[in-house]
Amino acid sequence: MSEAGNDAIPFGLKDVTVQAGDHIANFYRGDAEMLSVLGPYIAEGLRREERCAVISSPETAERLREWLRSRDLDPAAAQESGQLIFHPGEATAADMRAMFERLDAESRDAGYKFVRLAGDGGWALDGRASTEEMLRWEALYDQLSGEWQILALCQFDMTRFGGDVVMDALRSHPLTVVGQTVLHNPYHTRPEVILQELAERV
Repeated sequence: MSEAGNDAIPFGLKDVTVQAGDHIANFYRGDAEMLSVLGPYIAEGLRREERCAVISSPETAERLREWLRSRDLDPAAAQESGQLIFHPGEATAADMRAMFERLDAESRDAGYKFVRLAGDGGWALDGRASTEEMLRWEALYDQLSGEWQILALCQFDMTRFGGDVVMDALRSHPLTVVGQTVLHNPYHTRPEVILQELAERV
């Protein structure tokens, strides 16, 4: 979350500013709640000519494109220019790390100051990755986020994940969306603790 001396980035919600390197969780129920945060977040990035990347199922990607089109934005043109990227996610935390390293490096080479990234946890439910691997990646990303110029919003549908997964996901994020603002998360746990816990469950 932006503080004095750091570059404030409009999140997309009224008066909310964040900064590159922030790792934010949003927990929602259904498409309307998802798009009430994801839509403005990506729309703000497109209007500000930032690179935006979305990791999600194809169905979620299409719902977002429809939302953007209904707000007079052109996601197809943004994709063609390379400003907007959609990706279905990788099967392992190691592969996700490699993808993020490429995304960060390629975006800097293309002249972008940072990447406005959104990930929907549902990508772990379509067979590409296990829920455990998704949680491992969230903790690993929390550990590595300072290495990249990426602003990350991670979304989780509470109608699709059990309470134990939701709690682990919450603990992996320093910040969380509450209503129409972003707050520091009192449940945030050091990533090495979460990674150790996940290893012991195997």
